[in-house]
Amino acid sequence: MTTGSMLLLLLLQIFLINHGFGQQWQRFDGRFNNLGNVHWGRAGCRLFSNISTCYLDFTYKAPGIRRPNPRDISNNVFRGNGGTKSVNGRTALFAFFGQVVSYEILHTDDSTCPVEVLSVPVPTGDPHFDPDGTGTKFMPYERKLYDTTTGQSPNNPRKQVNKATSYIDGSFIYGYSEVWANALRDHETGKLAKSDTFGRFPQLNTMRLPFDSVPNATGAYVDPESLWTLGDPHVQENPALLSLAVLFYRWHNKLVDDFKEKDPSLTPHELFYTARKWVVATYQKIVMYDWLPKLLNLNESEMEQFIPPYHLKGYQRSVDPRATAVFDAAAMKYILTLIPSEIVLRDLMKDNCVKKSSVRLCNTYWDSQKVLTADVNGVEEILFGLASQPAEKEDTEVVPDIRESFYGPLHYSRHDAVVLTIMKGRDYGLETYNKVRKEIGLGKKSTWEEINNETLNHQPCLKSYYLIKMLDFLHETFNGTQYLDEMDVFVGGMLETTDKGPGELFRTILLDQFLRLRDGDRFWFENKENGQFTKDEIDIIKHTTLGEIINNVTGQLRHGKLQPDVFTLGTGEFCHFEPVNASSLPECPPHTGYDYFSGSEISFIVIWTCVGILPFLCGLLAYVLYHIKHHRDAESLKQKRNERLRRLVRVTSGWITAIEWRGEKESPRNVELQFHDRNCQLWMSSHHGSHIRTISFHNMAHVELWLSSTKGQTTLLIYVPREYDLVLEFPTVHERSLFVSSIEQLLTNCEKEIVQKSMKLKEIYQRATTKVKRNQKLEMFFKQVFSEALDMDYVPVRDSDNMETLDFELTKEEFAEALGVKSDSDFVMQMFNMVDNNADGYISFKEFLATVVLFSKGSSEDKLHMLFKMCSSHEEGGTVTMQELTTLFKSLLEMANSDVDVASVEKIVTDMCTVCGVQNNARIGFPEFCQIFSPQMDHLNNINLDWKGAKKCLSPANGKKTDKKSHQQKRKGSTASLDIDSRKGSTMSLDRVSHKGSTSSLNEIIHPRLQLALREKYSPVKAKVKSLKHFIENNKQHIFFLIIFFGICLGVAGERFYYYTIEREHSGLRQITGLGLSVTRAAAAGMSFTFSLILLTMCRNTITWLRGTFLNFYIPFDSHVAFHKVIAWTALFFTAMHVIGYGFNFYHVATQPTKFLCVFETIVFRSEFQPAFHWWLFGNMTGFTGVLLTVVICIIYVFATQTARRYIFGAFWLTHKLILPLYIMAILHGASVIVQKPLFFAYFVIPAILLTVDKLVSLSRKKSPISVVRAEHLPSDVTMIEFKRPPRFEYKSGQWVRVACLGQSPSEYHPFTLTSAPHEDTLSVHVRALGPWTWNIRSLFDPENLKDRAYPKLYVDGPYGAGQQDWYTYDVSILVGAGIGVTPYASILKDFVHMSQIKSTYKIRCQKLYFVWVTGSQRHYEWLIDILRQVEDVDLSGIVTIDIFITQFFQKFDLRTALLYICEEHFQKLSGGRSVFTGLKANTHFGRPQLSKMMEAVNKSHPQVRKVGVFSCGPPGLTKGVEKACMESSRTTKALFEHHFENF
Repeated sequence: MTTGSMLLLLLLQIFLINHGFGQQWQRFDGRFNNLGNVHWGRAGCRLFSNISTCYLDFTYKAPGIRRPNPRDISNNVFRGNGGTKSVNGRTALFAFFGQVVSYEILHTDDSTCPVEVLSVPVPTGDPHFDPDGTGTKFMPYERKLYDTTTGQSPNNPRKQVNKATSYIDGSFIYGYSEVWANALRDHETGKLAKSDTFGRFPQLNTMRLPFDSVPNATGAYVDPESLWTLGDPHVQENPALLSLAVLFYRWHNKLVDDFKEKDPSLTPHELFYTARKWVVATYQKIVMYDWLPKLLNLNESEMEQFIPPYHLKGYQRSVDPRATAVFDAAAMKYILTLIPSEIVLRDLMKDNCVKKSSVRLCNTYWDSQKVLTADVNGVEEILFGLASQPAEKEDTEVVPDIRESFYGPLHYSRHDAVVLTIMKGRDYGLETYNKVRKEIGLGKKSTWEEINNETLNHQPCLKSYYLIKMLDFLHETFNGTQYLDEMDVFVGGMLETTDKGPGELFRTILLDQFLRLRDGDRFWFENKENGQFTKDEIDIIKHTTLGEIINNVTGQLRHGKLQPDVFTLGTGEFCHFEPVNASSLPECPPHTGYDYFSGSEISFIVIWTCVGILPFLCGLLAYVLYHIKHHRDAESLKQKRNERLRRLVRVTSGWITAIEWRGEKESPRNVELQFHDRNCQLWMSSHHGSHIRTISFHNMAHVELWLSSTKGQTTLLIYVPREYDLVLEFPTVHERSLFVSSIEQLLTNCEKEIVQKSMKLKEIYQRATTKVKRNQKLEMFFKQVFSEALDMDYVPVRDSDNMETLDFELTKEEFAEALGVKSDSDFVMQMFNMVDNNADGYISFKEFLATVVLFSKGSSEDKLHMLFKMCSSHEEGGTVTMQELTTLFKSLLEMANSDVDVASVEKIVTDMCTVCGVQNNARIGFPEFCQIFSPQMDHLNNINLDWKGAKKCLSPANGKKTDKKSHQQKRKGSTASLDIDSRKGSTMSLDRVSHKGSTSSLNEIIHPRLQLALREKYSPVKAKVKSLKHFIENNKQHIFFLIIFFGICLGVAGERFYYYTIEREHSGLRQITGLGLSVTRAAAAGMSFTFSLILLTMCRNTITWLRGTFLNFYIPFDSHVAFHKVIAWTALFFTAMHVIGYGFNFYHVATQPTKFLCVFETIVFRSEFQPAFHWWLFGNMTGFTGVLLTVVICIIYVFATQTARRYIFGAFWLTHKLILPLYIMAILHGASVIVQKPLFFAYFVIPAILLTVDKLVSLSRKKSPISVVRAEHLPSDVTMIEFKRPPRFEYKSGQWVRVACLGQSPSEYHPFTLTSAPHEDTLSVHVRALGPWTWNIRSLFDPENLKDRAYPKLYVDGPYGAGQQDWYTYDVSILVGAGIGVTPYASILKDFVHMSQIKSTYKIRCQKLYFVWVTGSQRHYEWLIDILRQVEDVDLSGIVTIDIFITQFFQKFDLRTALLYICEEHFQKLSGGRSVFTGLKANTHFGRPQLSKMMEAVNKSHPQVRKVGVFSCGPPGLTKGVEKACMESSRTTKALFEHHFENF
């Protein structure tokens, strides 16, 4: 705004005011009193500086380093007990009226915000503040409120603010603002509102005006609503001050009645302002012409000299009426020496001068209303008592009630007003005593005698004890002129005090201030130009005294006379009391502290304990939900089993159905039981018919049956020695009885005794030897066997355990399980019979040990001889028939799940014999047997048996001797689980890698030695450097964006941390909480960014679209799920830091006084309210939403874990919907603007909009039901679902969709890779049953359950991009699939076949495709074999190379594996190269692929290719292995293997 504009605005304001368009009456806030300077003297303006400041830094730091301790000064200069009468006869009413005048002009008691505390050391052994003599006590001083636009530089030093108007305008009576005044008014009568019928007292503060509230003598706050509403916030300080405020309240209402009586036409508004005008005028007259001359002790002749008559100069608009800093912090505090310790209540019901009672000042602070209302005439009694009570003597002594027991905050209940006054001068930056004198035109004092010759130069015999102590202190402390110049202005001014009153310095300051107040006030009552009063009215006002006002408002009293001059003690007939020494009065309350955290301890501990255990509670909730669901499923399954049992009873064939209990942690299973009288056996099979166990009673002396006597009596146990017990549960007790009868009949026929025992079900469960317990013994058995067979270090067991192990015997089923095959296999039968030398049906410790030693240390001939004995059915074992050899190989092929018929096996055996020249022999001896297997000796040299039991108990650490070759393999990173076959000496798992159409093995193309020669030799350092380079090259996009992401996180968090640490170092909350605020604000910024950015990773449609743009070359969109998790974990880190940080912050805030909490601009606390710790969490929206956010985040994260998603997916799906409430609460959390303006919107808006649009796109597809064309149950719990292709549904091979089934929850979507090809008219997915949803899908599409009903319809959302779809962008691609992870490659291979058929492969970059299929059994995914067969049929040029690895069988050196390879080679010769297991030309291997070797072979076959795409899909173990192989191959070859993976 320009200067011209401001001048025009000012002239307009003046015109409106002078012509009645503005306010007709004097404003309450002091504005526009001076029309030339409208802000002069207003409420809230700066103190006037008529002297320079002396801040230490010339800006704001308080001086006083070289000055004496204020408490020392107070103790030695101002100490006194009072009881000495005013020399000039001043009354206590005069002294307390001085307080009224002070509060009328000044209100500078408010502290800075944030509160700045200066500490004053308490002298050691101070009797009131350090009685224990610790020397560690401090007195707090809170620096006063200042104009925040000042204190920025030496050119603009700090200036304090006066919240009162500087004018004598009745602000003590009416307040400093029109709002406050309107709250006091009765708008219907023009009076000040009353609380009683007679109008004796003001209205109660039900509207809660912000009066100052300080703890009373008991340390409690008075209820603000029980206080009277008056104009000044300090009126409740002491009874005298409150009585004078009530006096003027009544005076106003008395004038309203008078004016109403004189002119009934006046409106309430006019009555109020007219009465206010007269109250202010009489108030001005009393202050200026009655109180001030007596304060300065001016006689009539001095009156005109020092206070010239008003009419001589009149109103002077150039005079600045503002209060000065030195007036506030020094001169006006002179009245402290006049205030007595006692407040006398005069008995007004008696004629003579009688003291009714008295109260001590220190015991009535901030509890004054109780004193006034103790009697109906309490106000009058105090006023008359004060008028009859002398003030204290004019000297430097201050009574203990002010100097030792002055009120303080709750945490420092007693204070020293002298110390506060001295510190206030230093806070204001006031110059020292002599410099102030010099600046206001007075001479410098060089000696103590010059300061106050009248007092300080008396003879010692005439001096009081305290005066002598004071002089000694002054001479000791201010020794010489140099230290005299460091004396505070208040101390020096008070030392000038004589019997005549204030000395030269204070007199000059006081006269200057009050004359400026008078001459610069346009509304002064003597100013005839303002038109407020006539000459006669001015004369009436001039003759009005405070005594007359008291008489007018208390004229109904029948007794008691009041002297005309109530400021001076009356003489003669007028009552006056003698002063009282403070030592004879009741004791003041002791000095105490206060712990603001008191009452918050329990809530603090409980709340943060709950926060700490919240994740565990959420985990417990998830665990409970899982068990509830598991229990429901188990109950449902049990019911189904019982129903099935009833349906499956096959009485005619002798089968009995039951449920086998297998242990507390094992799920029960349905079994079918059949008795065989001929063998005295009990056969147990599954309800599918597969054999489980055979229990033979033949060798038992007797059979024990344990029958349950509790819980329905439906359980029994069959005790089986040397095996694990059989615990059976029957649907009813009747069916159990039938089973008992049947077994009794069996045992009777076998001539076996049966013993039945009855016991509690719990005891049966405890005593039963379950399979788990049996396996523990098996583990001990294997440890002992292998430790002795392999000479391994083994910790000896106890003798009792050792004996038990030696006596332990294996059953045929346990032997089969140790080999990892079925117990009814012919191979197992032959092997078991061979090992069981004594043919007792069990294998002893010695028998098993001998077998292990044979395979571990025996020669090739010994192993062949063992194999020969297995085949021979003759007891002597001298020959083997062709049929027996055929049976052996047939058994092996059955274990490998091969579909080869008996004729093919016979042909394989015949071919083997023909090659060896023994085809005509009906019986084959051992020499001929060796001749047959001689071509395969490379397979048999190192054959062993793969004992499953050994894996549980043996590790490299247990053995003394370690095979050097295996040790080297371990150094290369190879493990036993990664062993593959080595066919024909090949070092690669890819036996047939096509190179330019060739189908020959790489081993035939590149010699092994050449392979070694081509490798570069690196030093360890170079190897690590190259490994790091390849890792960076492989993951450069991920690393780049992770660096950007974490860089942004650190940036946004670091910016907030720097801002609150450096730029807001002196802000309030920062000072209270320290670096805790910086940490929490940094965490909040990180949370805002991460919780907003995570929305972008959920925009699936947008990501899929972007994958088709050029950005896919630079941004790894395929890793959006992994990036989603990274962001989530980062957000959780910031959340934890934010929550933990506020744990400390809230503690610090909860320990602060209410006054210190002004730093929260949006929260206004009541003065008596002290927020406890729990208030910060539950008493405001920010805290409450913060608690809810913590709970919600914890729930979301716990239920988003892999375990929760697998077992309680419904809970995961439901809790993830809390994302929307989370963001709503996050917005509300920052809406209160408690610490800063919310920044969450800046991060949240754009991602939220993009996600909303993306979801709208998805919704347009989701709610279109799709019909299912076909569904089929496949092995390994896989369900194939084929459904119609939605209109305009375009996708690429390798992409995925989200599917919801209307038969289940229509809103619960699950991701599945499309197994159909883009050219097909329908879509298909293969769903493996793992969790509840997928099992329900399998059940819904079960033909038995559907019967004649239609398939449930689906909702399809997608397609979405995946890394697998980029297979065609590489010259060479390797596809690795395991388990159900082969589903994307089904689509890719079908797509590849289709392009080959239509000769469109030129459209894609990929010219060579390697497919590695890792599966437990080729029969698990027979549907994929059909696709692979199509690929082989159309792949005439050998573009696709397929290798199949069957893992759920034996490793390469196992006896069975060696024999299977022999069968495989001969079968391929007979079938044109097709596998005996899969029927494909693809190589079939046993074990797991050694991927690094495979990739090296690919590189050798394609040396010109510098970048190979590797795609894997399967469990995390597979993808991690592929990732490791890619890194190793990238390090050891010149090609870069880029890995793209998906997990399920």
